[in-house]
Amino acid sequence: MKPAQVNKLYAKLKPYEQAALVVEAAARHDESAIDDILAHVELRHYLAPHADYTRQIHALTTLVGQYACEYWRIRTLMLLACEYVDQGNQQADNTALRFLAKCVALESAIVEVCKLAKVDIKAIKTMAGCPCDDVKPEALQKADAELVRQYTDMFAGLLGLNN
Repeated sequence: MKPAQVNKLYAKLKPYEQAALVVEAAARHDESAIDDILAHVELRHYLAPHADYTRQIHALTTLVGQYACEYWRIRTLMLLACEYVDQGNQQADNTALRFLAKCVALESAIVEVCKLAKVDIKAIKTMAGCPCDDVKPEALQKADAELVRQYTDMFAGLLGLNN
């Protein structure tokens, strides 16, 4: 087939067919075929939300998911440890207290990061499916500073606040 005929066929292909041919040409290291196909890929203009908005909404969604995972994981482990304490296992007492410390540190960190990001903490907690009033503000002041720093760094990193 002549090159002009092949080029004419490229223009008639659907985008997914063009993409498949580009991958095949790339596997053969056939740069001229890639260029010919790309020359016939239809260009379109799209309207989309501002890139900063898109980046931030994805970051906030990730924050909600990460917070929910941490919240429910720590709560579950704390409640399991408490159950063992209730059954008379005194060794579980220290474990339950460690998980309680993590719960308080997690709450302190999410409050701090939400302030930095200027996001309503109740919105984040609601989206995560977590209660909004389970840790009293006075308890947050007693949080383990190192744990708070670790959680704060993790959450702030998701939002790009620790750059």
